[in-house]
Amino acid sequence: MTPVAQARRRIDWWWLVSTSLLAGALLFFALVHFEKWRATGRPVGLGLMAQETVAALLIVVRRRPRGTSVDPVAWLATGIGSFGMLAARPGDHALFGLEPAWVLVQTGGAVLAALSLGSLGRSFGLVAANRGVQTRGAYRVVRHPAYASYLITNAGYLLENPTLWNVLVMLFASTFQLVRIGKEEAFLSADPAYQEYLQTVRYRLVPFLY
Repeated sequence: MTPVAQARRRIDWWWLVSTSLLAGALLFFALVHFEKWRATGRPVGLGLMAQETVAALLIVVRRRPRGTSVDPVAWLATGIGSFGMLAARPGDHALFGLEPAWVLVQTGGAVLAALSLGSLGRSFGLVAANRGVQTRGAYRVVRHPAYASYLITNAGYLLENPTLWNVLVMLFASTFQLVRIGKEEAFLSADPAYQEYLQTVRYRLVPFLY
C-alpha cells in the first residue's frame, strides 16, 4: 500500500470513528430523556431531543470540508458549544408549572433549527471549516440561524427543567458557543465569498441586536 493510500485509510477510519462517537453522544442524550418520558409520562426535553436527533443524522451524512481550522480554541469552543447541553438533565417541575408552554418554546426552536440545518444539508459541520458559503433560507436573515435556534430550544429546556445544574450548564455552553461563532467567522473570512456575505447579512444571531 502506498503512503498516500495509507494516509487516506487513516483519515477514513478517523472519519468513521469520530462520526460514530458524535452521533452516538447525541442519540444517547435523546435516549435518556425518552426513558424519563416513559417513566413519568412527561415529554421532558422533547424539542431538544428532536433537535439533537436531526444533528446526529446530519453528522453522519455531512460533506468533507475543503479546509478545517486547526486553532485549538476553535476546537475547544466547538466541543463545549456543541455538546455542553448534553450534560443537562431532566428536572421534576417546570417553571411556574407551565410545562406545555416551555415544550412549545423548545419545539419552535427545534423546528427553526431543522429549517436552518436543512438549508445547510450536507454542508453541516462542527469545527470551523469551509464547506462552501451558505446564503439560502434562514441564512439570509442572520449569519448563524442554527445557533440562534439552539439558544431558543435550550432556553425552553431550561424553563421546563429549572435546576441550578441546568442553569450552569446552559451558561457554560452558551459562552463557548459565542466563542465558537467568533472563531468560525475569523476562519471563513479568508474566503472572499464569505467577506461579501458579511456585508450582506449584518447580524450574527438576532436581527438589529447581535
